[in-house]
Amino acid sequence: MSNLAEKKKRIIDKIRKLLRLSSSSNEHEAAAAAAKAQELLSEYNLSLDSMITEECASEMTASRAYKKTRQRLESWAYTLASGVSNAFDCKYYHDPDVGETVFVGCEPDTSVCSWTYGYLYKTLLSLASAHMRGPARRLRSTRSKKAARLSFLLGAVMVISRRLKDQKKATPITPGMLVPFKEAAISKAMPELRERAAPQTKIRDFDFEAGMDAGHAIHLSTPLSTTRPNLQRLG
Repeated sequence: MSNLAEKKKRIIDKIRKLLRLSSSSNEHEAAAAAAKAQELLSEYNLSLDSMITEECASEMTASRAYKKTRQRLESWAYTLASGVSNAFDCKYYHDPDVGETVFVGCEPDTSVCSWTYGYLYKTLLSLASAHMRGPARRLRSTRSKKAARLSFLLGAVMVISRRLKDQKKATPITPGMLVPFKEAAISKAMPELRERAAPQTKIRDFDFEAGMDAGHAIHLSTPLSTTRPNLQRLG
């Protein structure tokens, strides 16, 4: 290795150490380390993005978070899992043998994603039951009742997924430079999955719109901020 290459390697190693120190709980030590790292980056015309990317690429691994649901998951619950997973840069799959929905991602994304899904899943089941006891209570046939319940839930999930998508657009979970490394780690941890055909559903407009209203009314930030104070807030 040439003297120039050795010098660059020493500088990069020093910057990486300073970047780690910049997250110290000692605010004075952290500030001094961050300032020195920035000074070296400028002096040697190096990119902070490249420093962080190289560091994270070698250490980034995916984890799983398990949420108990049902062995036979309904179509609206699959749609909800997809929307929540996308919002937190995760992927998911359902294990029908044990009745669990599994979220795969890089911490802390996985924990936040799983908790959010569990909260929304239970909340929507409760709201659907209230809808069936209230506005849809006059329905007589089993088919009409099933269609009304599913229409309500799909309406709610559509709105919630859109809200989560808007939130992610406003405040991205992952810096752009790390996206390919995170995606690679998650893909490596995902099992082989079979394609699942979506069932044909007859939508009842009244119940679907009632679900949309419910989706707008669900408060997404309070539960996260009050019961999980260290997790990222939702809008």
